[in-house]
Amino acid sequence: MSRRRLLVLGSVGLLAVAGCPKASTVNHPEDALKAYAGALERGDHDGAYELMSVEFRKKHTRDDFLRMLRAHTADLKQSVAQLKGAPRVVQVEAIVTFGKGDSLKLVLSEGRWRIASDPVDFYSQRTPVEALRSFIRAIERHRYDVVLRFVPNVWAESMTVEKLRKQWEGDQQEEVTALLKNLRANLNAPIRRKGDRATMPYGDRFEVRFVREDGVWKIEDPD
Repeated sequence: MSRRRLLVLGSVGLLAVAGCPKASTVNHPEDALKAYAGALERGDHDGAYELMSVEFRKKHTRDDFLRMLRAHTADLKQSVAQLKGAPRVVQVEAIVTFGKGDSLKLVLSEGRWRIASDPVDFYSQRTPVEALRSFIRAIERHRYDVVLRFVPNVWAESMTVEKLRKQWEGDQQEEVTALLKNLRANLNAPIRRKGDRATMPYGDRFEVRFVREDGVWKIEDPD
């Protein structure tokens, strides 16, 4: 994600966050956007920073924020003009996390909060991180018929449910338990994606390798 997008989208993060000095005057997403655009237009960089979400401000200091503003002056002017002048559709969303890293997205629609993600898609492979979470969940639940979906095509023909069961429940059970624990502890590690391949370095020397085949992400190597 570019720094310009980070700055613009970071401001939207305050829609669900209170706690900054001006939060009491920001009661609607449109109010937040207008206040942010106005602060930047006036050159009130401190005011713009205070309108950023708490999460954004944890990751980026005020000085970091000012450096990004100065480095992308032209881009920000264009974004501010677009925010102030163009019609916008504002969709308020919420993410609820539960269990072992599971989550559901909700949207505010017609004055009511509604579930926006598929609540029964337990083994999603839409993104590398979703594929990894689903892969771990399938192994922990001994759903080797599901684990089979994550096997890359090059090995799929020779792999069976029983072979997977022996692989994950055999003599190396202690190592398997340690691997799953390590993977769960690093589910938020950055994933580097390039085309149909992705990698997630974790720990001191480990790396998960992903490959996208037939429109879904699979686990090429979890360690």
